[in-house]
Amino acid sequence: MVNYEPLNVLPMDIQQDWLATLQKATPTEKGVFRLVNIRRTKAKSFEEQRVIVLVVDENGFPMPNIRVAFSYSTADQYVLTPDFLWSPPPPNRAFIVPTAGSGQIDQIQGSGVRQGEPGGITVYILEPEYSSDVVTGAGMLADHTGLHLTYQLLRTGVMPLMERLANIEARLAALEAQ
Repeated sequence: MVNYEPLNVLPMDIQQDWLATLQKATPTEKGVFRLVNIRRTKAKSFEEQRVIVLVVDENGFPMPNIRVAFSYSTADQYVLTPDFLWSPPPPNRAFIVPTAGSGQIDQIQGSGVRQGEPGGITVYILEPEYSSDVVTGAGMLADHTGLHLTYQLLRTGVMPLMERLANIEARLAALEAQ
């Protein structure tokens, strides 16, 4: 189990080097996918030249078969079904792929982000019941450095195991103190 905290803004180096931004989603009645971590990919590794997305549940466990949208201007257009409880950012064009059993998926980048210009990829989770934070300006730098993003599902009314355990421990300590 991993404890994450949602990000309110992107780290300064990512804002500056990619000109990337974070758009916080308004949760649907069922919940929201929050961006909880973002980092540079490792040089001279399989991570190089990629935008990688890991999706985890409230307890930090990987979630397979979650649709990730890598949106860019020449991607295929998609249509939202009537069961969508939120509206992803326009345009509705994206390379949409499900996460693997590891809860992770990636997209290899073909061209680098030009210095002083934002990357051309917008990343979000595309699930009908849960809205998603959106990262714009993602891509690969000229030195092949990419981005690794972690999204966590926060469902309405679901308390993570670590919080439950902390509550149980606090109640137990109170009982022992009596």
